[in-house]
Amino acid sequence: MGKFSGERSQTTIMPNDCEQITIAIGHKSQQIFFQRKMSGAKSSEVTVVRKLLKETWLQRAKVTLDPLHANPTTLETINQSGGKYIVQIKKNQPTLFEMFGDMAQEEKAIGSTRTVEKSRGRLEEREGRFFSLKDVEFDARWSQSDFQTLIAVDRTTEKIKKKEITKERSYYVSNVELEGHQSKTLTDVEEELFTAIREHWHVESNNYIRDMTFKEDYVKTKNKNQGQILSLLRTVAINLIRKTNPKNFKEAIDSFCDSQEVLASVLLKFNFLRSWI
Repeated sequence: MGKFSGERSQTTIMPNDCEQITIAIGHKSQQIFFQRKMSGAKSSEVTVVRKLLKETWLQRAKVTLDPLHANPTTLETINQSGGKYIVQIKKNQPTLFEMFGDMAQEEKAIGSTRTVEKSRGRLEEREGRFFSLKDVEFDARWSQSDFQTLIAVDRTTEKIKKKEITKERSYYVSNVELEGHQSKTLTDVEEELFTAIREHWHVESNNYIRDMTFKEDYVKTKNKNQGQILSLLRTVAINLIRKTNPKNFKEAIDSFCDSQEVLASVLLKFNFLRSWI
């Protein structure tokens, strides 16, 4: 099994509701690989993601998906193409949600990993526990999804100044098998899965940049085609700025506005202007 890491092998697929697009983003680089237009409805998102998987290398890669895509057709597409997935299970799949909740409560995990982070006045502890699904019976409609591993993630967050503590548990399923690995290899696989779950939500910063830095909600267009063109231009801009490893996106944009020479040097560095001059 390859690692859930690198640019093409670990990708989050999620919607950007304001622009009505679905985007596929690399976990490590946060580069936007693909985006597709949606009609705005949830059913449209499911259809668009399935089409995106079939039209690109994503169905053979390693992807993390929102709970909406925890459905047999989407997961079967990835599994039968040789890809690996991690998808969160929520109450939109009530039978699975209840089953996994019982397992996390009653059964002994085959492995676990834990992290503690302090940031922005918060102390956050995450524990991931891993359960084998190899001998668990599921409804026939899930037979081609090849469920192998349940990951139960417990997160405890403390707001240090206010002494407020919140706890939550979430469930994720994957077709990555843990059983059969030697102890050291097993630990590596567990860490990979756990890290992929955490990084799935890190990529939401791209949506935040679109919302807050590019102010997309305030940009009005006369038709959907104009909106899609602007969305593509934002994607190009975000990808280019990402390549400069900016500490602050807004500051990077301001520096480009202040100096055409700085902007031109960046565009030339990444060969963006080469075909135009």
